[in-house]
Amino acid sequence: MRGFRMHPMGRRSLLMPVLALAVVACSESATTLAAQDGQDGAAGAAETITPADLRVRIGVLAHDSMRGRNTPSPELVKTANYIAAEFERFGLLPGNGASYIQPYPLTMIRPGEMDAQSVLFSWPGGERSLDSSSEFVAAPVGERLDGRGSLVLLPALGADVDVAGKIAVVRVTRQEVQRTLSAAREILERRANGVILAVAEGTEYLAGMRRFFGRTRMSLGEPDALGAPVMLVAENALPEPLLQALRTGSTFPEGFRATLHSEAEIRAAEGQNAIGWLEGSDPGLQDEFIIFTAHMDHVGVGRPVRGDSIYNGADDDASGTAAIVELAEAFAALPTRPRRSMLFMTVSGEEKGLVGSRWYSEHPLFPLDATVANLNIDMIGRNWRDTVVAIGREESTLGSTLVRVAGEHPELDLAIIDDPWPEEGFYFRSDHYNFARKGVPILFFFTGTHEDYHRPSDHPDRILYEKTARITRLIYYLGLDIADSGGRPEWDPEAYNRVVEGADGN
Repeated sequence: MRGFRMHPMGRRSLLMPVLALAVVACSESATTLAAQDGQDGAAGAAETITPADLRVRIGVLAHDSMRGRNTPSPELVKTANYIAAEFERFGLLPGNGASYIQPYPLTMIRPGEMDAQSVLFSWPGGERSLDSSSEFVAAPVGERLDGRGSLVLLPALGADVDVAGKIAVVRVTRQEVQRTLSAAREILERRANGVILAVAEGTEYLAGMRRFFGRTRMSLGEPDALGAPVMLVAENALPEPLLQALRTGSTFPEGFRATLHSEAEIRAAEGQNAIGWLEGSDPGLQDEFIIFTAHMDHVGVGRPVRGDSIYNGADDDASGTAAIVELAEAFAALPTRPRRSMLFMTVSGEEKGLVGSRWYSEHPLFPLDATVANLNIDMIGRNWRDTVVAIGREESTLGSTLVRVAGEHPELDLAIIDDPWPEEGFYFRSDHYNFARKGVPILFFFTGTHEDYHRPSDHPDRILYEKTARITRLIYYLGLDIADSGGRPEWDPEAYNRVVEGADGN
């Protein structure tokens, strides 16, 4: 589950678990139960989903040696490869036809030291250098960037002012900073030598921006550095003639120039999604897909709590990831495949802004308009033993289908409830959102946060494995029902307008 804050990196290292033993244990457990059941149909396949299997899988995923499965990290690669090997063992087809791994590009941005950044104003008879600790912040938009030139005031973003060879100055409020940072590229594309965002709130606001820019950040896509510096400057740090012109909207006095320098480290990195699929058995429906998702990443190694710096993420979201692997095994065990095709995907980068699922939603391996449902699983291992939250169930007919399927399986002893924490915004904090905004009906299975959420104490020994197995079986029966149904799930028109038509331009 994506949080609101990221943890800083730390250090710790332990041995890798013996993955081969985990695979054997899960395989033997599933085979024995299926044989004991003596059934070849849906119930027999459901019986392969067991607390014992989930215990082994979560133990692998949330072991200390996985170091919290940060995105990107070598341990995340190991996680993806483990899941890919399981998909292959079950007989699933690789997602892109050749590999079970869908890589996607990332850019890692680390700002330079404060004293390596500079802003110098000069004019006939004088100059002033700003204090990097309080009066300005350099946006980390390129490795070593220099800009110098006369100053030109832009009365508004997009104003038709000649900025070529000059330093463009724009006055902004704190509410406008993010939008203006995005617009800085357009200003530089008009051949400006640099951009100064004069922040009306001054030094206090810049302190927060300095903390924001001061940590390593990650963005989705290839490195695309800007060609000139972008500086946030406290308005009241400007030389007085510039400040007066800025506040009155006048032209800057002649002879005023600025010299800017910023530094940052920008490097390419890579994230991974693990994807396997089963082709449907009905020639008329096998080109439609149900996607099961969970995020396999967590927040890595961070601030120690009681001597423990590894954020294991057993519930968040090894519980959902293990459920996806169990679902893949169960559906692969069916003697007759479901009518529609089934896609099983564990994404990464959820904790860094849902970037893995966003990449897939914008570069799908299977058409999204042929994707009839996304069933997302994030944190199903704690709290209630007889209740599961199904976020989004009022948005489509998936909600009524879920209630009916749960009623048809009283042995699962699970009550379905709506989101009891709407103020927390969980709808926007897990990977289903990237499918919903593209028009795919979703359900998000969740059992809530707890005292170990985003803490090193989110350990495998705190998972309720029997409950987790029952929720996974419910999702299995739901997926089977959707796959074999003659009709597709249908959106509620009002929800579609709100979620899809209103999804920030996508």
